[in-house]
Amino acid sequence: MISHQIILLGLALAVDAAVVSFALGLLHEHEPVGKKLKNGFFSSLIFGLFQFAMIWFGSHAGYFFTFSRFGYYFQFVIGLIFFGIGFKCFKESLSSEERVVVWGILPIFLLGFATSIDALISGISLGAIPFTYLISLEVGVITLLMCALFYLGGQFFKKIPDRWLLRFAGLIFGFFGIEVFWTMFRG
Repeated sequence: MISHQIILLGLALAVDAAVVSFALGLLHEHEPVGKKLKNGFFSSLIFGLFQFAMIWFGSHAGYFFTFSRFGYYFQFVIGLIFFGIGFKCFKESLSSEERVVVWGILPIFLLGFATSIDALISGISLGAIPFTYLISLEVGVITLLMCALFYLGGQFFKKIPDRWLLRFAGLIFGFFGIEVFWTMFRG
């Protein structure tokens, strides 16, 4: 059932998660190689699973989240989460002490969920198509691969001072916060 439309949909939906993976790769730059690979695979897997689940869920029940007041408040909270992460990264970059960025499971799940909101909305349009779980699976695999590639791409910036990498990661997260609020207030 793979078609060029599904591949393009998968690439378009994976962009947010891939850029966040790139930022996470920048934050994990000073960790040992084994931990980098584990963190990169785990975050890529979570992002891929959320893309899969959100498209599938959206095709069955996304109407409630998109067109109710709950959806508006939910977007507001997601925007605040992105701004909070961006502010924390930027604040850490101004500190002169040794930085250790510790990411637990909950922040990765929140980021996976936040970057998959557009997949939920895209899933609504797929509600009339049979076998949406196959389309969802394809998009999830595309997201996993893109996130892994972008996470590894973030590892090649070793010569740039870490405070600048943290500022760049903070700007990425801040941009996503602005994007969420722009979408909310635009309509």
